[in-house]
Amino acid sequence: MVIVVEGTKEFADYEIFMRAMTVALSTPNDNNQIQVWSLGPHKINNFTAAFCNSAENYLKQKGFKVSFSKINEQWVKQNIEHVTYYAYFSLPKEPLSKFATYMEHQEDLEMGIFRY
Repeated sequence: MVIVVEGTKEFADYEIFMRAMTVALSTPNDNNQIQVWSLGPHKINNFTAAFCNSAENYLKQKGFKVSFSKINEQWVKQNIEHVTYYAYFSLPKEPLSKFATYMEHQEDLEMGIFRY
């Protein structure tokens, strides 16, 4: 399972981020490897690292291995076939990024847009 995370610089609600990651993990997973790829910005990268660190022990007990990587949009485009879930975080009136719009048009990809 590969979860891609992206957000805006203004998004700062860690509680909403954690709820969204719970939603992402509810997506069916046919292996015991969970990779979380973060596109940033810095605050989103920090939220993602904190989530992976805090969830690691719980997931390990359930038989899952979780890993975190900071990546760029080109990497995701080249490896799109591996992506299971894409999560985008922003404030309510902010528009989607160009990359989020690109991801929105991908077939067979579950996407969550979290605007709070």
